[in-house]
Amino acid sequence: MFRRAALAAFGLSLAACTTPLHNTREVLHRSDTRFFIREQCQPKSTAALSRTQVSGLDELPAALRDRLLADLPLEASGSRPFIQCQDVAARLLEERLHALCWPEARVTWQADKAPGASASTPAAQPRLSVQLGARYQVDAIWVVQRKNATVPASRIIKAAQSAIPKDKACTARTFEDIHAQVSKLGTFHRVLVVPGPPPGGEQKKVPVVVDISEKPPAPRGK
Repeated sequence: MFRRAALAAFGLSLAACTTPLHNTREVLHRSDTRFFIREQCQPKSTAALSRTQVSGLDELPAALRDRLLADLPLEASGSRPFIQCQDVAARLLEERLHALCWPEARVTWQADKAPGASASTPAAQPRLSVQLGARYQVDAIWVVQRKNATVPASRIIKAAQSAIPKDKACTARTFEDIHAQVSKLGTFHRVLVVPGPPPGGEQKKVPVVVDISEKPPAPRGK
């Protein structure tokens, strides 16, 4: 029950820049969906922010950075024009970074209107400043399986451990590599690799949650 609760509360993951990013797309979609449900916010429009509009992400691979900055809200239903939307965009980017194993990431925003712009002038896109914080290390492997699972959890843990680098760096590539290794074990319906909740304190480590959904067995003939 604890592992299932942890997975439900932290449906997060890392992304890689040199892989198909299947795991990343699903996790970021989940992260965004839960964010907007929690905030009761439905954006009227979205857009990708350019590299010049966001500082603090230069160390990230270009593909990962582009995915982080895609589809950020420009105008949210029921919000005050401009100010609320900038805040929503900043907090959503922060949420995405938390989902990518930067639990200390903080994002702030500032207005970016042209000099002399009037109140009737359409609001510009936000300018965001990112502080990523400390990079964490991978800790224990947790496995979540459904009833009647055919692949033992011990095999899944062993496959996941084989993909962890020697320095145990909690990076985009690490989680995509775990996803790839575990996926080879069977014809799974879904493999989702996510970081669990940080234990707190001085340790800069997070557990890895591997959520497995196996394909249902084929019906037996009469």
